[in-house]
Amino acid sequence: MTRPTQCAKCGSRDVIADAKVIDRGDYSAQHDLQVATYRKPQALLFKGQVTSTVSAWVCGACGFVELYADDPGSIRG
Repeated sequence: MTRPTQCAKCGSRDVIADAKVIDRGDYSAQHDLQVATYRKPQALLFKGQVTSTVSAWVCGACGFVELYADDPGSIRG
């Protein structure tokens, strides 16, 4: 997938590429945000969760944010 070079909201070309999205867990531990799917979603156990970290592309003009999976092939069911 081609990453944006122009903001989808305002059209600005001031796009900040590949910013990491930070998630906070227990005791304020920081982790990269992830997206997950399951290879066997109907299974009761052992669903086969697969994940990818997520990166953000941020418009420097209006602040619009788009999220992209860093490894989309890894989360295909």
